[in-house]
Amino acid sequence: MKRTLLAATLVLSAFVTAAQTGYVIKGQIGKLGKPAKAFLLIKLEGKEKLDSAELINGVFSFKGSVPSPMEATLRLKHDNSIDTPGRRIKIDGMPIILGNENITITGKDSIKTATIKGSTLTDESRSVDALLRPIYAKLQALNQEYTDQPEAKKQDRTYVLELENRAKVIEKEIFDAKIGYVKKNPDSFMSLMALNSTLAPGFDAVEMEKIYLTITPKLRDSYFGKEVGLRIATFKKTQEGVEAQDFAQPDVDGKMVKLSDYRGKYVLVDFWASWCAPCRRENPNLVKVYEQYKSKGFEILGVSLDKAADKAKWIKAIADDKLTWKQVGDLKGWENAAAAQYEVKAIPMNFLIDPSGKIVAKELRGPALEAKIKEIYENKSK
Repeated sequence: MKRTLLAATLVLSAFVTAAQTGYVIKGQIGKLGKPAKAFLLIKLEGKEKLDSAELINGVFSFKGSVPSPMEATLRLKHDNSIDTPGRRIKIDGMPIILGNENITITGKDSIKTATIKGSTLTDESRSVDALLRPIYAKLQALNQEYTDQPEAKKQDRTYVLELENRAKVIEKEIFDAKIGYVKKNPDSFMSLMALNSTLAPGFDAVEMEKIYLTITPKLRDSYFGKEVGLRIATFKKTQEGVEAQDFAQPDVDGKMVKLSDYRGKYVLVDFWASWCAPCRRENPNLVKVYEQYKSKGFEILGVSLDKAADKAKWIKAIADDKLTWKQVGDLKGWENAAAAQYEVKAIPMNFLIDPSGKIVAKELRGPALEAKIKEIYENKSK
C-alpha cells in the first residue's frame, strides 16, 4: 500500500518529581562484564548526547539531569563488534522517557527484555498502552490483509482506496482516544506525550492549541511542554483561516513594499528563487493564472530567496520568465525575513491570502492553483 498504516505507540514515560534535581539509573543485566558496555542516548534540543558505562558483574549506572522528561534510549553492546559496511550490529535496547528520578533496570541477559522500576508513570504508561494497543492492532490487521492479497488485488485501485478509507477510520479512532485521554488527565505528563503524537503534518493548530491550554500550567511550562506549545504556535502562524503576518521588503528598485498594501484583494505570496529549478518550472503556471485573473483583481507578490550576490540573476529570471507582478526580496537567501515568518523550509512555496488578510490556502501549484482561483472568481460573479 502507498500509505503507511502503522503508527508508533507511546513509550514508557517518567515525570520529574519536585524534590529531585537529577536522575540515577542503576542496571543489573545478569553477570555480564567486559567487553559489554551500556549506552544512554538522550535527545535534547534536536541534538543527541551519548553516555556510556562498562558492566562489572552485570552492574552499570548513569547519573545526570534533564530539564524535563524527554526521549532517551538505553542500549547494551555485548561484544567488541564495530559497525562495518554491509554488516548490521544487533541492537539490544529499551526506549524510555527520561526524567529526574531513580530508575532501576533488571534483566537476565538483555536490556530489551529487562524490567524497569522507579518511573512514577510506569503504571499509567502501561494503561495508556493498553488503551491504544487494540486500536493499533486493527491497523496491523489491515496491513496484514493487504499483504496477504494476490498481486493483482494489490494493483486494484478501488480496493486500495477502500483499504485506505478503512485505515482513516481507525486512525481517527486512535486520535480520539489520545485526545480523550488528554482531556481526562490534564495534569499528567502522558497527556503532553499523547497530544504531541497527534501533531501530524497538516494538523489543526487552532483546535490543538485549545486542547493544549487545558493541560495544567506546570506541565506547559516544562521543557517538553514548551516544545509542544512552540510546535503548535509555529504551525498556527501559517494555518488556513488565520490572519497573514504583515511584512515589508524592497522591490528590485529598492522601494519598500508591504503585504498589507494588497489588503482588499486576493494575493498569492510566492516564495521562489532564480536558482530553484522547480520554481522556474512552476512560473509558467503562475503567469497563465495571473494573465487570466489580474483584470478581476487577482495579484501575486513574489518573494525572492536569492542572495545579494545573485541580484542580477534574480532580475534576469524575472525577465526571462515574464513575471510581470511585483517582486521583493531582502537578498539574504534562506535567511529571508519573510520566509522565516512564514516558516518556509522549501521552495516553491506559496500562500493565498483573501481581501480581509486571512490565509485561505497554501502550496497551490499547477492545476490546483488554477482551480482555486477559478472557484474564487466564479463564486464572486454569482
